[in-house]
Amino acid sequence: MRTSQITSRALVSLLLVVGLGSCDFLTTEPKGQLTTESFFKTSDQAVEATNATYNMLRMWQVHVFSWIGLTDIASDDATKGSTPGDAGFLLDIDNLNFDARNLAFSDPWAGYYKGIFRANIATENIPGVPMDATLKARLIGENKFLRAYYYFFLVRAFGGVPLFTHPLKPTEYYQPRASAAEVYDQIVQDLMDASASLPRKSQYAPADLGRATKGAAQGMLAQVYLYRQDYPHALAYADSVINSGEYDINTDYNTIFTQAGENSSESVFEVQAAVNPGSGCQPDEGCSNVQYAEVQGVRGTPNIGWGFNTPSPELEAAYEPGDPRLEATILYPWEMLPDGSGRVVYLNPSMQNSRFSHKVFVSPDNPGGTFNAGINIRRLRYADVLLVAAEAAHQTGDDGKAQTYLNQVRARARGGHTVTLGFIPEQLATPIAETVLGLPAGGSRVFVRYAKPGAAAYVAGLRSLKSHCGDAQSACASATVPPIRVDTVDIIQTVDGAGVTTPQDYLAAVDTKTVSTPVALGVLRVTQDSATGTVTTQSLTITINAQALLPAVTASGQALLDAIWQERRVELAMEQQRWFDIRRQDAVSPGRAAQIMLVAGKTFHVGRDELYPIPDGEVQSAKLTQNPGY
Repeated sequence: MRTSQITSRALVSLLLVVGLGSCDFLTTEPKGQLTTESFFKTSDQAVEATNATYNMLRMWQVHVFSWIGLTDIASDDATKGSTPGDAGFLLDIDNLNFDARNLAFSDPWAGYYKGIFRANIATENIPGVPMDATLKARLIGENKFLRAYYYFFLVRAFGGVPLFTHPLKPTEYYQPRASAAEVYDQIVQDLMDASASLPRKSQYAPADLGRATKGAAQGMLAQVYLYRQDYPHALAYADSVINSGEYDINTDYNTIFTQAGENSSESVFEVQAAVNPGSGCQPDEGCSNVQYAEVQGVRGTPNIGWGFNTPSPELEAAYEPGDPRLEATILYPWEMLPDGSGRVVYLNPSMQNSRFSHKVFVSPDNPGGTFNAGINIRRLRYADVLLVAAEAAHQTGDDGKAQTYLNQVRARARGGHTVTLGFIPEQLATPIAETVLGLPAGGSRVFVRYAKPGAAAYVAGLRSLKSHCGDAQSACASATVPPIRVDTVDIIQTVDGAGVTTPQDYLAAVDTKTVSTPVALGVLRVTQDSATGTVTTQSLTITINAQALLPAVTASGQALLDAIWQERRVELAMEQQRWFDIRRQDAVSPGRAAQIMLVAGKTFHVGRDELYPIPDGEVQSAKLTQNPGY
């Protein structure tokens, strides 16, 4: 269901006249009246009303700047990114040093309630439209699914919130907060209704790909019950998705996050997007989704984004040695763009953290340009469902089943490999190898991007690539291509004496080894003098015992639960899951959140940070009670 199927200018215009642009959404009286009597007359109009509810998923307030801050930047997986002085309100989120006046709270609050409003308009009026009964039930189910989706974010972010399931009358504008339990009850009811009426993924026509499905409703139900610590129901609904035969875990991990990987066999629900032709689309018609990729894209050279939400050093260190998902998650400086163009991501000296999210990469050659990326937002993947099932199975006493589901996720992550020497090989870009370092053409370009301190590869002597700007900061900041100093880069030339020139050569050689076998690497260590840029090379032989790559987990009890939680982190990294996962896990193991955040240099305020504050404007105008600590 691409942009052309979602956007309905006529209906959006009707929705706008009821004051959807207001910040104090719950309390601002409508500026006009939606003439539902004249609009909801045909099945096409019922479809358009439903598309308008989907349309909110692509808005700036729902899935872009502030939302990314509340889901990733607040956590230990990411830092604010960009330049130090840019978007200070997100720096406060990053530091867990915020109050109720922060824009990051008021923006999503307004956006998610706009989505709820549209769902309520649709569910109120579609029942009266003369149309095919099956289509009518499906459209109502889609709107209930989306209403549940919007409330699921709000209740996890803020706790109990005003709850309404119909368009408000003037006497209902001031709504008190419902309890979190009441909001969750409504979410469950909506998702159960949706599950009963929605088709399976395979039953949709190609033009409707991306609409809510039975599997999406059941998958979200599994998530909801996990948050409620109702593990039997969480497992039952996750198992329903797993046993449906509609999804599988065999999609290549690297491919999932490319445009070619959209709506793959692993996709349970994702926000649909497309490059919008021309510039005629207005923000309130759903164009802002393209900025989901833009705000996280590479800032500098090549300049394809704003550079926010940068993967943290703590996330980098969270991966097991050799885990291929590290490379698929983090786009590093001096890495070639994954579009085959040969262009290189240059170090941006203006940024404190130059890592970028690989999962949102869109080529600069994208037909829509930097501001019109059209990348889908993956909101529920089959791997997530498997990990929900694993956790719920463990919590209901079936560790064997939990191990099975967990190990399916790990098996896919191996990418067909079983042995590792503890690092992921990467191709050194020609501009770095030949122009900066002066290495001869035709030699190996297989280098060590990251050798985890304390792991076997590091202990044996391999080092991660390290570099810095090789001139005064002011000169580096003003240069089109900043001068580079490569402090250390280890280039792999041979594996047990056999020459390798590409990462594929290296992986093929390592695949022939067995666990615990010593493997001798011929390494060319290249260093560059910080002041002069003079290059020095040193030939080394470094021997590492081969180890199993992401071995199957056989632990039980608390160790198994810890392994499941760890797998969630690395499997779903930079997919806007981590902060809510930390909070949920803290409710199961009190003190866990504070411990996790301390490692990242952040202070989790017990008794406050379990919830975000209700936006100050809503507290003042709607007389809503504030959450503790604010």
